[in-house]
Amino acid sequence: MTSDQMLLEPVSEKPARLSFAPRWQWRDMLREGVVYLMIIVTAPLWLAAKLEAKLSGGDDLFATCSQWLSLFPGKLGIFLRRAYYRCTLRRCESNSAIGFGTTLAHRETKIGQRVYIGIRCTLGCARIDDDVTIGSNVDILSGRRQHGFDDLRLPIQEQPRQFRQVRIGRNTWIGNSTVVMADIGDDCIIGAGSVVVTPIPDRSVAVGNPCMVKRQRPVKLTDGENGDSGRP
Repeated sequence: MTSDQMLLEPVSEKPARLSFAPRWQWRDMLREGVVYLMIIVTAPLWLAAKLEAKLSGGDDLFATCSQWLSLFPGKLGIFLRRAYYRCTLRRCESNSAIGFGTTLAHRETKIGQRVYIGIRCTLGCARIDDDVTIGSNVDILSGRRQHGFDDLRLPIQEQPRQFRQVRIGRNTWIGNSTVVMADIGDDCIIGAGSVVVTPIPDRSVAVGNPCMVKRQRPVKLTDGENGDSGRP
């Protein structure tokens, strides 16, 4: 074949191979499979808790099962708790992790995507948004009015109680041994050992007893963004 013929010869091109990215990576699929298996294993517990909620509206059996499941260590414990809370809480995502010894008291709690809760924490009625990191020995109460104490004639345990849902904002990090009684905004950092009694605004770095805002985290702009008009 001459060079002229080679130039005139039509080039046969193989059709481009279409690549479809899987919706979930294999690790996500494996995790989901294990969670579904643990849902079967924990079925007697979450079915009993659901029956209690339907008949009496109480949380006693739910909390009892939470305490028992908190005692399972390692990955097994994490998956058992994922399965149980996925079936009992208002929301609990499969890629959350709840550590050893951590207990939940109320079924109204919501746990978002990629939440990490350390060991030996206690949660009341809470809404924990996506990507929150909670250290060990953290207590999240159901607000500041769980026990009334205005009437000196009555024991504190017999006085009116008020429960409210406390929100932990997206991408917030709470240090070890913190006590939370008020809402915390998005993108906050709360120092270890703090006691949060008043709401903390978004992007705050706060610490202390009572917890006070020390500074605001700056907003980091991406390439091509401008803080005022968005023009380069």
